[in-house]
Amino acid sequence: MEENEKKGWGGARKGAGRPKGIKKPYAPLCCSLPVEYVGRLKAMAEREGLSMSRMIQKMIDERA
Repeated sequence: MEENEKKGWGGARKGAGRPKGIKKPYAPLCCSLPVEYVGRLKAMAEREGLSMSRMIQKMIDERA
């Protein structure tokens, strides 16, 4: 193998790392809910085409 040929390992990878489009800082949140509420939240989020986190954000924004 010649010196100029790249082996394909090491170094930066295209598309790796966190997306650059996130402008707001986020904080993790952990909570416990009864199982039926988790199921309802998941179903609501799926109907809206959202993640559960985004569904909670939407619900909070609608109440504010």
